[in-house]
Amino acid sequence: MIGLASDIAAGENDAESIGFLGQALVQTTLPHSDPGVPYFERSSGAVSLSIIANPKFGLPFGTVPRLLLAWICTEAVRTKSPTLGLGRSQNEFLRKLGMRTDGRDCLRLRTQSLKLFSSMLSITYQIEGRYGLKNMPIADEAFVLWDPHRPDDRMLWESSLRLSNTFFKNITDSPVPIDMRVLRALSKSPLAMDIYSWLVYRIFLLRVKNRPGVMIPWAALKLQFGADYGDSPRGLIDFKKRFLLRLKEAQLFYPEANATPQDAGLFVGASRLHTRHTGSAKLSRL
Repeated sequence: MIGLASDIAAGENDAESIGFLGQALVQTTLPHSDPGVPYFERSSGAVSLSIIANPKFGLPFGTVPRLLLAWICTEAVRTKSPTLGLGRSQNEFLRKLGMRTDGRDCLRLRTQSLKLFSSMLSITYQIEGRYGLKNMPIADEAFVLWDPHRPDDRMLWESSLRLSNTFFKNITDSPVPIDMRVLRALSKSPLAMDIYSWLVYRIFLLRVKNRPGVMIPWAALKLQFGADYGDSPRGLIDFKKRFLLRLKEAQLFYPEANATPQDAGLFVGASRLHTRHTGSAKLSRL
């Protein structure tokens, strides 16, 4: 990881490296591992994200749906269109995601795509004492024409995905800019991917509001990131240990981020922004 971070720091941060994630997808997180249930909910302050699975496929979890969502959000912001082309072969799309083209990743992509595209997202939020709710399927339609047994074969028609209007509007109204190279470099750990994206957003928020920093209690961080840990003092200790490990990995790629662990929680200070430009996208200010 140190070598990857060094290579990225030495490279050019051009428009191709800039990616985007929807604000709610940064503030709250998908499951890190298979929860074994058809419903999942995470909260961050006044925002909550719940996911209801199609019982036939189950909930999306792990690295692959995070890479998928980052690619979807980035393409939607860049093209300003809810209809996205996935490529004429499965291996072509795997390369777009930065995944390997072996049988294992082909299966992971197929399995997690079905889980993600068949799920329903629900976002609840509170602003000035009033509650709001948005129910969003990710896709209205998906046409995946690839032959899983012949992943390199190019089809006559390109596979495509049409985002639902509510999801498309949500992710393009207030996108959070990230470095796609960093997200891929951290892709062995879903938690590290989440922490990196969240740090980028949290520091941007401090800069927008002209605040020097914020202290976030460990219990609040566990509520946001620690779905895999028990609701007990031991669970909090285990979560904190794993969180700090993944935080160090994220900070390898964002060394300017002032994120300092303290007894009460994590202090995040206003730091230099990680991305220098946003591809003309409007930034989130919530």
